[in-house]
Amino acid sequence: AGAARGGARRALGWRTGGLPRALGPLLEISGKQLLRHPLPALALVLLPGLASVVAWRLTPLLPSDAGEVIRALPLLGFALWTHLATEPFWLNAFGWDRGGARLLFLAPVDPRDALVAKNLAAYALSAILALACGIATIAVGGSPPAWALAAAVALHAGIAPYLYGLGNLVSILNPRHAPLTLQRSGSLPALSALAGMTIVSTIAGLFALPVLLALRLDRAWILPVSWAALGAGGAALYRALLPRAARLLAASREALVAAVSAEGD
Repeated sequence: AGAARGGARRALGWRTGGLPRALGPLLEISGKQLLRHPLPALALVLLPGLASVVAWRLTPLLPSDAGEVIRALPLLGFALWTHLATEPFWLNAFGWDRGGARLLFLAPVDPRDALVAKNLAAYALSAILALACGIATIAVGGSPPAWALAAAVALHAGIAPYLYGLGNLVSILNPRHAPLTLQRSGSLPALSALAGMTIVSTIAGLFALPVLLALRLDRAWILPVSWAALGAGGAALYRALLPRAARLLAASREALVAAVSAEGD
């Protein structure tokens, strides 16, 4: 009977067999934390709805001679916006752990796995939102060129390592207990929000450079190629920052646990 109950409990868990042994359960915990928060459900309704309105009302107003790049900007904008919508989850990644944050340090858990699990959960949510926005845009405004779809994917995936790699440092250095509400000020400290604005503005500016080049040369294919290359650079930066962030997380454990547990459950 005990074995049957144990098997039933395992069956209720997420299937993460393709991930390293320690990373799978951490990802499941982080994902379930996101699912308990009202923001993902609200964003899944509002963002695709707004994308459909933009495709219906704004995109047709763009001049036909404006060029392919300009006409694709709404689609590309939503690929970036989904990261902004999930900002609390990568700038205050441990805010919803409450007292459970202590288990990350008591259990034999590699701090790198803890950070990667938080990042993967946030990225999965952002990717679902981006996919929903893309479907809404295509359903209302018609299918964009193949290069625009590739560019949207490259932008969304390529910018993530920069945001999450730097966001990990913010999450560790300035943690805060976060309630399960939609109040942004309750989820992010003011300093973290300011840091997020700086990070997003700087990295978005970097990813805007290929847009200027594509407009100047009138070559739309420059965008997916350039953003894929920038994404590869971001992945290298993420890998370089991860061990340092993990060491910082281990060294900051007492302050982090105290901060995210401050309000109690």
